[in-house]
This record gives sequence, structure tokens and C-alpha cells, in this order.
Amino acid sequence: CQAPRVMSSPGAIDTAVAYCQKNQWPLLSQALTYCWSNEFLDVFRQYFRDHASDFRGMKVGMGSSEHSLEQHAVFQEYLQLYEDRLSEYIESQLGGSSKEFYEELADAKDVQARDPESCDAGTALFIECLVASADYDSFYKVMVREAQKLEAREAMEKMRWDAAPTVAEGKTAEAG
Repeated sequence: CQAPRVMSSPGAIDTAVAYCQKNQWPLLSQALTYCWSNEFLDVFRQYFRDHASDFRGMKVGMGSSEHSLEQHAVFQEYLQLYEDRLSEYIESQLGGSSKEFYEELADAKDVQARDPESCDAGTALFIECLVASADYDSFYKVMVREAQKLEAREAMEKMRWDAAPTVAEGKTAEAG
């Protein structure tokens, strides 16, 4: 889901929040703002980097039978982290419950399904990303990209290391 780039356009979040408020979805409007914040996103960016090595050598489009139990465990841990962060915010910062949030989300999805043209694009994108966040295939694609970035960083580091002088330049004991 490439939403953070899309939602960073001027006014996109404000428009989505206004749409949610107009439809009396206060938890959804505040969660939308929080979920696009770096405070929330950075937790998952770090999680992806921390677990990228578990997805080395994997390719997008591999059959699910080729995925390891460790990869599925990383996904389950990610889901729990995601749910915990979102629930904690809704309950401690907004005074709502996860149940109320998911009721608002279901209502928003119903409105979107009945009349896609009336739905705000930013809100629709947020809903799409929330759904994608719980989908293993979407998670897997993100992790494969992170593993590829990790491998590229390591290859660059190895090239720099290989290009470094083999003999340290500096004072010798005799030059003292």
C-alpha cells in the first residue's frame, strides 16, 4: 500500500478527516490521522527492517507453500503489534473501543460499497490499507522489498570494504 506518499499531498488527510467527521465516524477520523503519522508508521518501518533478513532470497509471487514457518510467525507478530498499537491509541487517546472503531470502519466500507463515487479518496485509501495490513500476501511483498534493500545495502558495504586499502596507512613503530 503506497498510501503514505498519496496521503502526504497537501490537504489529503484534512479532506479525509472532514469526510469521516461529516459521516459521524470520529474514531475513524482520528485513527486515520494517527495511522498516517510518522509516530505510527516508524514503528512498522523499523519492524520491517528488523525482520528483513527472514525474507532473504524470496521473490514476490512464490507459492505460499514455499514460505517458512518463521516468515508466518513474523507476520503473526506484526499483526499483533499493529493491532496493539492501534487499539492502544483508540482506547487511551480517544477513549473509544476497538469494537466501536471496527463498527465505524464497517459502516465506512458499506458506504463505499454502495456508492464508491461519494466516498472520499483518502478515506477509501485508508480503508484499503487497513485491510491490506492484515493480508499476508501484502505483508510478504513489503518484506521481500525490505530484504532486497537489505541485500543491496550489504552489497554496497562489501564493495566499500573490498575497495579499502589492504594495508593500513599510518605511523609505524619505527617512525614513532
